[in-house]
Amino acid sequence: MALAQGRARAAGRLAPLHPLLDRLVGRKIRERTGGRIRFFVSGGAALPPAVAEFYAAFGLTVLQGYGLTETTAVVSVNHPDDNHPHTVGPPIPCNEVKIAEDGEILFRGPARMVGYYNLPQETAQAIDEEGWFHTGDLGRFDGRYLVITDRKKDLIVLGNGKNVAPQPIENKLRESPLIADAVVVGDGRDHIAALIVPDFQALRRQAGAGAASMSDQELATSEAARTLIKAEVARVNQGLADFEKVKRHTILDHPFTIEGGELTPTMKVKRNVVRERYASLIDWMYG
Repeated sequence: MALAQGRARAAGRLAPLHPLLDRLVGRKIRERTGGRIRFFVSGGAALPPAVAEFYAAFGLTVLQGYGLTETTAVVSVNHPDDNHPHTVGPPIPCNEVKIAEDGEILFRGPARMVGYYNLPQETAQAIDEEGWFHTGDLGRFDGRYLVITDRKKDLIVLGNGKNVAPQPIENKLRESPLIADAVVVGDGRDHIAALIVPDFQALRRQAGAGAASMSDQELATSEAARTLIKAEVARVNQGLADFEKVKRHTILDHPFTIEGGELTPTMKVKRNVVRERYASLIDWMYG
């Protein structure tokens, strides 16, 4: 109830019980962060809307920003008094940002690197003759606020020529309490498919009494797991264009790990590794 009332208040809707519930619940959550937090800054990966809404509901501001090592970190960031959580904010004043015809974000300004050390060819590929650094990220402007949509190299081109950005789909899947991770595939195919890593603890709680004694491998192949995950995929599909919908999926019986080579040290999925390692499973989904 506290979360629902807090979300309503943060969205500017009527929330008559918020003051009472905030004293009972919200104050305790703020105390767990030390009680003196003015705001958090989020970067490195997309901030899921559900996470932003949760913190906002309890009076904790999260400012999403964007930048790269080559741009001396900050390209854009939201402001505490003008926060648009679905964006990474407006470019900071000294920066120039524009969107190329193919959707790539281009950056120019005093924060831009001079070049890659002793790598003139790579530098020439990254910085064009007009001084624009090609970030490799895809995005758009919502008014003056920058929105990141995906990595250019991650874009999936279906067999019918449609371009699909996988990260928004994967993020929607990860918002499910039953899904810990997901990788979307489909390059050259006629539809989108997904490899899904369940949240095994949450899945056990939902799958019924018999699931408590199952191993992860047994749970992943159980009828209860298939039914629950299928429902979550169907829910996500409702908000997607037809060519973006996940038409087939398979449940993995183990998580992606750094040690296994599927994740980077910053917990980002190595798509090429996943595609190679699970090639036979991906082919099976399209069989």
